[in-house]
Amino acid sequence: MSAQEDSALDLVLLVKRQVLQMRQLRQFQWTLPGSDAPSVTSPEVQQAILDHIFYDPVVMKHPPSPLYQHSFLKKLIAMIENEGIHEISDDLLEFFTDLMMTVPMRPEAGGPPLKPCFKSYCLDRNCDKVVTVMEEQTTISSGTTGLRTWEASFWLAEYFIAHPDLLSGKNVIDIGCGVGFLGISCAMLDAKKVVLTDGNTDVLTMAKENIGYNSVACPTTASLLDWENFTEEQIVALDAEVLILSDLTYDPTNIVPLITVLKAILVKGVSAYMSSAIRNPKTFVDFFARIKEECHGVEIQEIPLDDVEHLFFFDEDSVQTVKVFHLFFPQS
Repeated sequence: MSAQEDSALDLVLLVKRQVLQMRQLRQFQWTLPGSDAPSVTSPEVQQAILDHIFYDPVVMKHPPSPLYQHSFLKKLIAMIENEGIHEISDDLLEFFTDLMMTVPMRPEAGGPPLKPCFKSYCLDRNCDKVVTVMEEQTTISSGTTGLRTWEASFWLAEYFIAHPDLLSGKNVIDIGCGVGFLGISCAMLDAKKVVLTDGNTDVLTMAKENIGYNSVACPTTASLLDWENFTEEQIVALDAEVLILSDLTYDPTNIVPLITVLKAILVKGVSAYMSSAIRNPKTFVDFFARIKEECHGVEIQEIPLDDVEHLFFFDEDSVQTVKVFHLFFPQS
């Protein structure tokens, strides 16, 4: 493969990662750095976008929402027309036309409410490892925020991708798993066993379904864990070696129950890795003050993320400070 063909493939894979994650088009990266980089409007790249994204059997099985596909292709076609250098591929135009016949109107134009849809997150730049989850497109659904993937989990997943030895051959327990992106990612990063836990039955139902959409190499299950009503037998049965949790400190009413279950697991010599968006600094400070009070001797180390490669795409309009921590009791 020539250098030019390599660059074209790199561009197509960049586009694919963004489309699968349904990145907002106003933040979309359409080009690679460099003046001699290939153009997304070229006939070769147009065809490659169809072949690697819309004709990909894996993507066709769990596609992004039809509305998003329509918006993406409409934007791409407009770019080709406005540039005026290349023709629109017949195959691209045919695919777009067929899509137009079935896509619903947007809610703001009188169409139906947004439904849950597939989003897929590539754990590498070649899209060889992909986590697919069904999730809501709205922030809150069925009275919970747990039915969508939150950005703090991207940071922790990226840290594990950079340091897979932390998970390799270990039993991983996801506390407050939501739709399951983070736990399923760990299952694809050579964990020995993964258990997704949550206290909301609607969330757990979606997490269980999402496990089934993915080809995971280790036993991966979903289980109810009520932070206010759990037993010692439940904790022992988890057989945790690594605990993961993401974005669970935003609600002050969750702090005491969360620390209760954390303490019950940490005292067994388990390492916990936690990521959190700092929305309310006071709540965040209160959480750590309380956990130090309840878990005497616990070590809390903030993890530097300088060596972590960003593989996921963040909403630039709402990006927040995210911190990642390691919590553990020192072994005597």
